[in-house]
Amino acid sequence: MDGKSPRVWRPARIVVAPLAVLLILEQAAFPQPPEPVRVAALIKDLGDSDFATRRGAYQRLAKLGAAGRAELEKSLTAADPEIRLRAGQLLEAIRADDLWAPRIVTLEATDQPAAEILKRLAAQAGNHIHVGDPYGQFADAKLSVNFSAVEYWQAIDDVCRQTGNRVRPHYDAHTPGMVVSAGSPGEFPRAYSGPVRGLITSAKRHFIEELSYEEHKSDLTHSFHLNLQFNWEDRFAIVGYATQPELVEGVTDNGVILSAAQPSGGGWNATSRGLRQVTASLKLNPVPVSAKTLETFTIRWGLIAIGEPKTIEIKQFEVDKPHAQDDVVVSLDAVEEPTTGKYILTINVLRDLALPDPQEVLFREYEVELIDQNGTAFRIQNLSPALTDRGVQLRVTFMGDSAESKPGLLKLHYPGLRTKRDVHLTFRDVPLPIEKPE
Repeated sequence: MDGKSPRVWRPARIVVAPLAVLLILEQAAFPQPPEPVRVAALIKDLGDSDFATRRGAYQRLAKLGAAGRAELEKSLTAADPEIRLRAGQLLEAIRADDLWAPRIVTLEATDQPAAEILKRLAAQAGNHIHVGDPYGQFADAKLSVNFSAVEYWQAIDDVCRQTGNRVRPHYDAHTPGMVVSAGSPGEFPRAYSGPVRGLITSAKRHFIEELSYEEHKSDLTHSFHLNLQFNWEDRFAIVGYATQPELVEGVTDNGVILSAAQPSGGGWNATSRGLRQVTASLKLNPVPVSAKTLETFTIRWGLIAIGEPKTIEIKQFEVDKPHAQDDVVVSLDAVEEPTTGKYILTINVLRDLALPDPQEVLFREYEVELIDQNGTAFRIQNLSPALTDRGVQLRVTFMGDSAESKPGLLKLHYPGLRTKRDVHLTFRDVPLPIEKPE
C-alpha cells in the first residue's frame, strides 16, 4: 500500500439542461419518420404556396442527395408542374454528382497474378485495362491485396508500385481504356479528385544572368514552374478542359506561400477523339532554394464531362424525316452514294440543351455508326461537323465492307448528361530542386 486512500469507482454525473430534456422527450415521443416518408413530405412541400417552404424543401432534398433519388423519380409524373420541375432539377444534380464521383473498388486477393487483379479492379469500376501483348511487356508478378472501399486510381497505382508497372494511354484512339506495361511507375507526386488522377512530372528552375554592357551591370533572373499530367477514368468522358490549371494554395516546408506568375483563367479546349491524357505547365513566382518541399500544393482544373450514353436507331433512310428521343431530334438532310459501297450521310441533330463554351465541345458529344444489311459496320472515312441554325450537322463518309454493302441501320450515340465543374487536386510533400548555379 502507498498510504493513499483507495480509489472508489463512482458513476459519472450527467447534467442535462431542462431544454435538452424536453428535446430528448420530444424525440422519444415523436421519432423521425422513415426516410421514404420524410422525402415524400419534402417533395410535397416543393409545390407549397409559400416560397420559403418550397425553398427549404429544395435545400433539404439537395443535402439528402442520392438518398432521395427513388422518391424523386416517382415525382416526375406528379400532377403539380412545380414538383415535376424541381424534382427533375434535383435528379439532374444527383446524376451529375454520381458522374463526378470516383469509382470505389473493393477486392481481396491472395497470391494472384497482377494482370488478373488489374482486370477485376477495372471491371468493378466500369473501366478498361489492357495488359501484356500486343501492348508491350508486362511484369505479371503475383501479389496479395486487400482493397476495402478504395478509389479506383489509388488501387491501380498501388498495384503498379508493387509490381514494377506503369500506366500509359492506349495508342489506338478508338480503343477505350489505359494500358499497363512494364516499367518504373516513377516517384511522381500524385493527387486524386473524383475520376481524375494528377501527376507532377517535373519541377524546373531557370537562373538567367544578363550582363548589360551599356550600364555595365549584371541582372540575375529566376523562374520556376511545374509540369503536370492528368488522366481520367475512361467511363468518365471529358469533352472540354481549361487550357491552364490555376493555383489555389501552395505552402513550402519553411512556410513560404506560393503565388502564380501568370494571370488566372484562360481559354478552353475541346478534346480530340480518343484523348486520354492532358499535360500542362504552371508557372509560379520563384520558390526560395532554401525550401526543400512543397508541403501543400492545390490546383483547380476546369472540365466539361458527359455521361449516361444513349442511342437513337434509324432504320428508314428517308430524308427530312425526324426521329425523336428524349430532347433529341435527328433527321437525314441527304443520303448520297458517289460509288458503290460508299455512302455520304448528312445528319442534323437538334437538341434542347444550352450551347457549351467552347461550342466545339458539341462535336465531341455525338458518335455515329452505320451498319449494313448483313450486320457489318461501315468504316468511317471522314467526319465533318458544323454548327448551323438548325443544330449540329454531321457530314459522314462511310465505306462498306464490299460493293454490295447497303445501309441497314444508323446509330447516333449521344450523352444523357453534360456538366461543367472544377476539380481540385492537392499534392503533398512535393520535392523541390534545391541546387544553385555556380
